[in-house]
Amino acid sequence: MSKRNRGFSLLETLITIALLAIVLLIAIPAFAAHRRHLAITAASDAIRSVLREVRSRAISHGRNSGVKFANTPSGWTYTFYDDGNGDGVHSDDIVSGVDPYVAGPFPLDTQLKPATISVGNVSVKDPDGDKLTPGDRPVQFGRSMICSYSALGGGTPGSIYLTDSVNSLYVVRVLGSSGRVRILRYDNKKAKWVQL
Repeated sequence: MSKRNRGFSLLETLITIALLAIVLLIAIPAFAAHRRHLAITAASDAIRSVLREVRSRAISHGRNSGVKFANTPSGWTYTFYDDGNGDGVHSDDIVSGVDPYVAGPFPLDTQLKPATISVGNVSVKDPDGDKLTPGDRPVQFGRSMICSYSALGGGTPGSIYLTDSVNSLYVVRVLGSSGRVRILRYDNKKAKWVQL
């Protein structure tokens, strides 16, 4: 029998399997980290889109509009409201019916998986330099979870924090009078927020 027809020896097969196992051990964690990065980036973009949608509504309708975020037993949702009395969208006006319901609630969690709305498990300084701890609310528009936009496009300044539950912390921020939305990522090595 010639060398050409022999096939692989047991030793050659074991070496090949061992090399494949090493490559997989290296590749799988990198793939998982990449998947988490894509998920948290997509989640940030989804929230930015919701905020831009309510801002566009306020400008196009010529009156204040708002979006209310809520953490329900089935996950995070958002609901759109219009301002009924000219003072912005507020929780008490929603409850009393002064600020009319527009649409929702829409599930937000289905757009976020495996990223979640959370401040994570570590204490860091928020983008303004204040201490942010695991017990803090992940949706912060003053003392509420409503972001209201004026007909000129200015919005309630605030933040929505997202984490991949491992080591990434992002924040979607509304910058107040300009109404612009920015996404920042916390750089663990440099211990500071970086704009994306």
